[in-house]
Amino acid sequence: MSLSQWIALVGSVLLAPMALAAPVIENPSFEADRYGEYPGYASGNGGRIAGWQFTGNVGLNPCWADPETPAGPRHAFSDNGVIPHRRQVALMQNQCALSQEVAGFESGKKYRVTYHENARHYRRGKDLPRIAVLLGGETVVSEHAVAAKEPMGRHTLPYDVVESAVFTAPSSGAFDLIFKTTVGNGVTMLIDNVAIVEVAE
Repeated sequence: MSLSQWIALVGSVLLAPMALAAPVIENPSFEADRYGEYPGYASGNGGRIAGWQFTGNVGLNPCWADPETPAGPRHAFSDNGVIPHRRQVALMQNQCALSQEVAGFESGKKYRVTYHENARHYRRGKDLPRIAVLLGGETVVSEHAVAAKEPMGRHTLPYDVVESAVFTAPSSGAFDLIFKTTVGNGVTMLIDNVAIVEVAE
């Protein structure tokens, strides 16, 4: 390599934007599993969602007629809106929790949780699902109601993007990220594309 080529290479590296490091969430868009058993509860599809722990009626939608050949999706719960990332979302029905221990936090650095949310259009009664997000035992997204983006069967509008408050990691290591729903009566939340990003000073 000539001196001029070396200088050009170093210059291009120095001028490249520096991406901030951030803790990595496993299976953030809920694509690692394929459910074939309708209507899409984890309890009827092997009892697992890769990377996540859960309590209550949690699962994935849509369901696939043939898990080996993803075709013929059935949307029992994801009955409206455009799925934000790839082909599936997580569903949380009634009072339940979906959680993951996330490693890679560094003491004193600032972070934000982001995700997409929607609600099943069909529900019993007038109640809306309510959800809060906790990290390391602290609330980072306050409990709030979520309405369906569209009428049942329409898939033209995007889910809402949610950004948490900025928080500072109190220590280095891992913290539990928890999505928690608080309303029963047959209501269902939909979430997708979960991330934790570092926030520049």
